Amino acid sequence: MKKLFHSMVICSILIPLTQTFGVAGFGVQGGQSLLTANASTNFSEGATLNTSEFSNPFSGGAYLYIDAIPFIDLEADFTLSLKEYTFDFTNALGISGPYDFGWADFSVYLTARKEIIGLGIPLLAKAKVFYGGGYNMHTVTPMMDLDLMKSALTGDLAADPTNLSENDLVDFLKDSQAKYSGFHIQSGLQFKILVLDTFLFYRHTFSKDVVPGQDHFGGLNLRIGYGF
Repeated sequence: MKKLFHSMVICSILIPLTQTFGVAGFGVQGGQSLLTANASTNFSEGATLNTSEFSNPFSGGAYLYIDAIPFIDLEADFTLSLKEYTFDFTNALGISGPYDFGWADFSVYLTARKEIIGLGIPLLAKAKVFYGGGYNMHTVTPMMDLDLMKSALTGDLAADPTNLSENDLVDFLKDSQAKYSGFHIQSGLQFKILVLDTFLFYRHTFSKDVVPGQDHFGGLNLRIGYGF
């Protein structure tokens, strides 16, 4: 009889918490993408352009979610990833650079996720493992390449590159931002103590041309926020 009573007490603690985790939440998000853009040297029309490698950029942003829909949770997050690289350009008339530039990706992720398992202590702490997937959108400041340099030189790779200042090239790359979209999958852990809400999860993004030479990349993310 005592064992039965103990079992009933444990079930009364765990079962309700696996069914209700909260209604909504929001907060800040940070992470690190797991990717590498390799160094490269390209030749065309008597001109040479060199770019350095960059890898594993950090990101920061914000998130919000709704946990009031049966069987599924909806979330959106907004992040900015940045990483510095260098490039230089050479033709018969001169050398431009090396310059320090930044690759940047402003991204929006829309995700539907589902709980795998959940448990907790009433009124104090709750946790659940989840998985999900969805749609993503990116606005990317690209790495410099010969096509972009040709455009900056008004269509002539043989033109004098010293006529372009570093600020001119920075402005040109900002104006050359490109938009891409794709899909993603993710899985991780949500942990909540009272109203303090945290997530730790891995996400894999499938979107061509966001990262030069790659059509997919991974990322680790940590969120801290308020859940109610």
